[in-house]
Amino acid sequence: MKKTILLAVITIFTFSNLFAQEATESNGLQGAWWGMGTFQYSDDETTSSYTILPIVGNFIAPTVTVGLGAGYMSTETDGFDSVGTFVVMPLVRKYWSVSDKLYLFGQADVPLTFSDDTNGYGFNVRPGIDYFIGGKFTIEATFGQFGYNSVKNDITDESTGTTSLGFDMTSIQFGLKYLF
Repeated sequence: MKKTILLAVITIFTFSNLFAQEATESNGLQGAWWGMGTFQYSDDETTSSYTILPIVGNFIAPTVTVGLGAGYMSTETDGFDSVGTFVVMPLVRKYWSVSDKLYLFGQADVPLTFSDDTNGYGFNVRPGIDYFIGGKFTIEATFGQFGYNSVKNDITDESTGTTSLGFDMTSIQFGLKYLF
């Protein structure tokens, strides 16, 4: 499935040169609002999870944007029942232009998670790419994260923290963004 998704992304990049989104050099996308939906799926030996996270944001400078996401995450561990979690994630992004349609970005975010028995927080920096596929639509991907996330079990009052350092290609997050 990962190969199919990668092939679809490459195909979109290849055939989308007809409708480039061009920003003016003086103010870039400053003042533009954007909305997007992201989907992330990860699966390893003991845990599988998926996240659906709609995000809305605004370019506060030509290459800097702030946003807020709110969504749902489901996690299943070693055959236990899946746990549903509400996610709120404020974020800041800095973009660098590679070409008129391809941008690299760095994202700093603070995910806050809430469920019946656990609450969590984190701070992450994520690298990503953003590509204009036509008009005001872009497709983007984040791959990996550098950060710390902690989850506290309200029943046992125990906390578990994890540190992430690297480009984790098993947990790629894809999104479709619209500029308005």
